[in-house]
Amino acid sequence: MYQRLTEPTPEGYRADADAALERLGRLEDRIAKLQAEYDQTVASMEALAAQGKEKTVTYRQLMGNKMTLREILYRMGCL
Repeated sequence: MYQRLTEPTPEGYRADADAALERLGRLEDRIAKLQAEYDQTVASMEALAAQGKEKTVTYRQLMGNKMTLREILYRMGCL
């Protein structure tokens, strides 16, 4: 289960800096992977569209993946 590292205070937030920095680094790695996957998905869709294959199962699966990845990135504040 997720365990919060920061504690809200009237002045802002308080946290163990080393633990928070470690988690931030892992989070940024995950975000970079999601963004790369999103970019690859869009590129694959564009390649299929250039071949006129917008109605294929592969294209439609990629569209679903694109929408899911976009929503995740949006909710994380990355789009």
